[in-house]
Amino acid sequence: MKKHASILPYILLNILVSALTVSLVLFIWERTHTSTLPTAQPTALRTSPEVNSATVITPEQTPSLSAELKLSLEAVVGVGDLSLEYILIRNNGEGAVNLAGWQLVGPEGEVYTFPNLRLNQDGAVRLYSKSGTDSVIELYWGAEKALWSSGDELTLKNPTGIIYSTYQVP
Repeated sequence: MKKHASILPYILLNILVSALTVSLVLFIWERTHTSTLPTAQPTALRTSPEVNSATVITPEQTPSLSAELKLSLEAVVGVGDLSLEYILIRNNGEGAVNLAGWQLVGPEGEVYTFPNLRLNQDGAVRLYSKSGTDSVIELYWGAEKALWSSGDELTLKNPTGIIYSTYQVP
C-alpha cells in the first residue's frame, strides 16, 4: 500500500500539467483560428448587371452591425486562370458586417451581388471566379472564363451604391 501512496503526488502532478497544456493549446487555437471565420451560411445569389427587387435592401435593413466599416479588397489571386482566380475581401472594421446586397463591380460592368453573409471583425471571404458551392469562407461567381487581367479596377459598393473599396489588379 505504501508503494501506491508514493506515486499519488506524481499522478496528481501529471493531471495538473496535462490540464494546463490542453488549456494553453485551446487558448492559442481559439486566438489564431476563430476570428477569421464568418458565422452565417450564405445563401446563393448570382450576379446580374441589373438590380432586381429581390436584391434591393431598404435603408432600414442596415448592412452593418458596426458604426465604422473598413471593408477592403485585399488581393486578386491567380489572375487569368479560372481554376485559381479569386478576390480576397476582408473586414478590418470594429464589428461584423452583413454583406447582403453589397456588390463587386468589374471594369466591364461585371457585377456580383453578395448573399446574406455576416463577415466578422478581421474576417475574410474569397470570391472565386469559377463555379462551385458557396460556404462561409468561399463564394463562387459562376463565370465560364477568368474575369480579371492586369490593370483592371474592381469596386466594392454597399447596397445604396456607396463605394467602400477599390482595387487595381497588378
